[in-house]
Amino acid sequence: MDSGDMVGQVGMVRRLSDDHWQKLISACSDIQDVAARTDLTCKGQPVSSSQLLLDGMMGRYMPGPKETSRQMVALQVPGDFVDLHSFPGKVLDHDVTSITDIRIGVFPHEALRALIEEDTELAMALWELTVIDAAIHRHWSFRMGALRALAAVANFLCEMELRLRLAGRAQDGQFRLPMTQIDIGEACGTTPVHVSRMLRDLREGGLCSLENGLVTIPDRDELRRVGRFDPQFLYLDPVADFDPD
Repeated sequence: MDSGDMVGQVGMVRRLSDDHWQKLISACSDIQDVAARTDLTCKGQPVSSSQLLLDGMMGRYMPGPKETSRQMVALQVPGDFVDLHSFPGKVLDHDVTSITDIRIGVFPHEALRALIEEDTELAMALWELTVIDAAIHRHWSFRMGALRALAAVANFLCEMELRLRLAGRAQDGQFRLPMTQIDIGEACGTTPVHVSRMLRDLREGGLCSLENGLVTIPDRDELRRVGRFDPQFLYLDPVADFDPD
């Protein structure tokens, strides 16, 4: 796969060295465009490849007791390996769904295996990505279990601003967030009604606004204070030329 097809090294894969990035590209078998709200993988389904999100947003969901109910447990942005942990497991315990129209790079597990068998440092670098993915999960558990509605929504918006800025999709406190209030409620452990009220309170407090899918954050420091947001869980210090503040 030509490196130009990968649309640049952004987001979490920026942590990879140039040499490792070029090796990784060589293992990409295909680039696919997928429509919004499409299930890519379902719980219990055998998995033979991992996907690198190049554009758009994807969610990971735990199926609920009813066919129509499920809980979002993770949100993926460009530069995220959506299901790298399926490589050793060969199966997922959750569903993977596109939230928006997306573009993904497909990495067959056999090609990944050949890479890491010849390069242990690359294996460690990919392992680090899964470790950070797990840290994001713990942060989500903290947000949904420990924070009240206003703090939870503020925390989520802080996380999205930082992760999308790392992916080159946020600038000067603004970014696109093509999610419904139902989606945001799932990410924050609250109801769409509470999301609407909290967004109003944050807007009236001059901390941030969400209009027509565009988030504007005029006071990042205060929004982080309200949301009890600490970016440490992303382990950004080793990422060259990126200031989490």
